[in-house]
Amino acid sequence: MRVLPIALVVLLSTFPVGCLSADSDDGFDWPDPSENECNLDEGALQNLADLREGAEIGDSVSLDCDLFIEGFDTPHHSLINPSNGNLWIVYLSGFIKSWDGDNLEDVADLSSLVSRCHMEQGLLGLAFTDDPHMVLLSYVEDGVCEGDNQSDLVLSYATVGEDNAKIDVENITVLKKVEQPYRNHNGGFLLHAGDGGFLWGIGDGGSANDPESNGQDNSTELGAILFFKLENGEVVPAINDSSENPLVLHHGLRNPWRFDLDAEGRLWIADVGQNCWEEVNLVTIDEKANLGWAEKEGYHSFEGASCSEALEMSDSSYVDPVLAYPHQNGNCSITGGYWMDWGPEVLQEGYLYGDFCTGAIWLLKSDQGGQIWEETLVGYSGGMIVGFGEGPEGELLVFHWTGEILRIS
Repeated sequence: MRVLPIALVVLLSTFPVGCLSADSDDGFDWPDPSENECNLDEGALQNLADLREGAEIGDSVSLDCDLFIEGFDTPHHSLINPSNGNLWIVYLSGFIKSWDGDNLEDVADLSSLVSRCHMEQGLLGLAFTDDPHMVLLSYVEDGVCEGDNQSDLVLSYATVGEDNAKIDVENITVLKKVEQPYRNHNGGFLLHAGDGGFLWGIGDGGSANDPESNGQDNSTELGAILFFKLENGEVVPAINDSSENPLVLHHGLRNPWRFDLDAEGRLWIADVGQNCWEEVNLVTIDEKANLGWAEKEGYHSFEGASCSEALEMSDSSYVDPVLAYPHQNGNCSITGGYWMDWGPEVLQEGYLYGDFCTGAIWLLKSDQGGQIWEETLVGYSGGMIVGFGEGPEGELLVFHWTGEILRIS
């Protein structure tokens, strides 16, 4: 196994520190970037080998870690352009860049459209549509940084040029806005769900303790995952029902930063916790679910800043997560994540996720009956993980807050 040191270069322009304090009252202080090494230790690899029916550590199981692209701003998501095979990388500051194997080229500069008053604002989502010349964008719109938040979460579409290489930034059409009462917990991730449907994750609106009880209000789009289609340039529900807001698929979420669909159509949601628990939820897209926030966090009743007094909560009104891990050993915030039906063989057939503060990466797998889920530590990326992606050759990409993109292969 090859372990390479990765220097974490702090890009001061990436951190608008003066704008953070107003919305950092949710019990979480953004830690300073730290310098570590990518470490995929043999103990973790042996555990992964055990999951593969006793395979031994060797060429078939070893994982390599190296620097794929040097730091620029904060990359957090990537997609393969279906038209030309290039890797498109999404940056919080509003840039979208294309990697052709040798160079980064500009696809779009949306920095004038997005707010960066808070670390959780910016360009948050990108999804290709079935039309090769149209993409969906999700971002927090530009606004003033003083006083109360005045920037909404926006869903837009943009056209792509005939060469499939550039987005027309002069002709972006707004489809929908969701009011954000605070600057944090925006969510914003977009996922193409097939058959013309899309999933859009939206946080609970921000601040601490869900002060407006958005998580348990299924009439609001805050604290939810929306399921929609586009018809004649309008957002319409993908599921027709009689609920107060038919766009809402799942609610009871705090900040669903990432989610993914597996081959069976199950939806994996990594929901960021507050003070005590980070969780992974497993639901479907054909049956609505209440995931419990802010009545519960993980498997426990939510007790604000208190972790020790929280009791495990059993209530059939809520769907329990398949896994929850505590804020211990430096862990603080879950970053999903993919259902791995691609990538290094040893990581396949499991749900992969990490932690922002420690850079730890885990693989969650079940027994053959799918009843018991167990996590296995893969190792440490060496930085603060804000997202994962699929590389052009099927590698696993890891995006760091400080700008580096690592490759695990």
